[in-house]
Amino acid sequence: MKANRREFIKTASLAATALTASQSVGALGLATDQASPTARPNSYKYRIAFGCWINDMRGSPLPLQQWPAPQLDEETVASAIRAMDVQSRAGFNYLDAWGLFATYGYPPDITSAFADKDRRAQVRRIIAAAAERGMKYVFGLGLFSWGYDAIIKADPAVQGRNKLGQPLEHAMCGAREKAWRYVEKIVDIALSEFDFCGVHLESADMGWCGCPECGSKDGTVAYNIRLNTRMADYIKRKWPGKIVTCIPISWLDDAGRPTFNDAEQARIIELSRHIDCFMDQGWTGTYIADTRRKDFIQRLHCDYGTSGGMWVYHSVRWDRCSYFLPYPKRTSAAIQRHFADGARACMFYQGPMVNPGVELNTAVGGRILSDTRRTVDDVLGEVAELYYRPKTSTARRKLVDLIFRAEEAYFGLWDPDRFQPGMSRELHLTNLFGVTPGPASYLLEPYLTANGRRTYQKELVAILSELTDIGDSFDDHGRLQRIQKGIIFTLNLVETIGRAKGES
Repeated sequence: MKANRREFIKTASLAATALTASQSVGALGLATDQASPTARPNSYKYRIAFGCWINDMRGSPLPLQQWPAPQLDEETVASAIRAMDVQSRAGFNYLDAWGLFATYGYPPDITSAFADKDRRAQVRRIIAAAAERGMKYVFGLGLFSWGYDAIIKADPAVQGRNKLGQPLEHAMCGAREKAWRYVEKIVDIALSEFDFCGVHLESADMGWCGCPECGSKDGTVAYNIRLNTRMADYIKRKWPGKIVTCIPISWLDDAGRPTFNDAEQARIIELSRHIDCFMDQGWTGTYIADTRRKDFIQRLHCDYGTSGGMWVYHSVRWDRCSYFLPYPKRTSAAIQRHFADGARACMFYQGPMVNPGVELNTAVGGRILSDTRRTVDDVLGEVAELYYRPKTSTARRKLVDLIFRAEEAYFGLWDPDRFQPGMSRELHLTNLFGVTPGPASYLLEPYLTANGRRTYQKELVAILSELTDIGDSFDDHGRLQRIQKGIIFTLNLVETIGRAKGES
């Protein structure tokens, strides 16, 4: 779709805003983008760029920072705007990134979390930037879990307990009306004072109450459904125009099985009358078995979504260009497969757009979500043309082939038989928690064996050689150099691991 003069002026203005927000981001020569394309009948309804925490998209590292990083500084904002440039042009219509006001601990008064003038201004800049790019911002809410550590310490009466009666550090008790007042106050301020389009509910990510009135009453799943139903009704009653998405992450952590049974599915069907989208997303994949997804979706009263099959979780403590892990084929196939089953929503994991692999994954994923009929080869060719500016069609074809080879070079070596159930869904490059950069666990067992590391090393050397040969065939604003940097870092790590283990 060609841009008219008004669209061109708007794009240039938005680019200037993003570039001046952070010199470190602006100096990269990153492409500017226009508004997301019009939705088509074959597109996902909820094309959600999932942050998942605002600094997970950060363009510069915070090497000694515990996750999730609480900063909301100029680099945070500039990196979010850079990400939205790629997301909006790819066709994403929602941004969902937590940590705008608090991470582990809202203060007991709640109000002071929203009172800082500078932070409020930064949040409004991010929301406005999303709107200017045709995207809406979803507010992330830990429902009785995530964000309540300080409240629990100050007010032990609301503290949740496990089934043995032991106190929980992170979760409140759903049977305490006083606990509901804290949660409701967060929602009241967020939705009344900021232009969020809706709320993403997560009720068990940091645990849940197992007291006789909560999880022990009729099971963990039923308890979490009660929490989400009540909060969804509260939001819909006070803000009828807001959307509510519900994510069942951790609902089955104590069940000893990966998917919901028939009774639990029936309860979720009832929950679906109260929400706009049930996001079947968790660390290890979907909670509805692939073979039952189509039938389950047909019974829902709301939309259904996934996270596109697999994803990488990026560590903010690492150099943002120290790896190159594109996976357009795998996520595109999952997006198309889920769409055929009836899925109309996707929370597509994001990361630092300065990393070329992240940018490619996002740019391809959003376009497939926007038009599921397209082939990944066609879409990746378009993305290569847009961001790498090849001087010839031959150069573009070589780059596309090298990206596919880089995907197979790593992910093609995975053997699911080595993994625990669902382990292959979310790849952690290193430890999620910590205060140092951490080891390259994605290069270790069970992901890669000794033979796998040797194979990966050999293929990366070949890819690096070919990238060097074609480097003059693009006007890519340093992207190929950043790919080379990521491969060099990886080769160094693989060689070091091999020497330490006596493999080479």
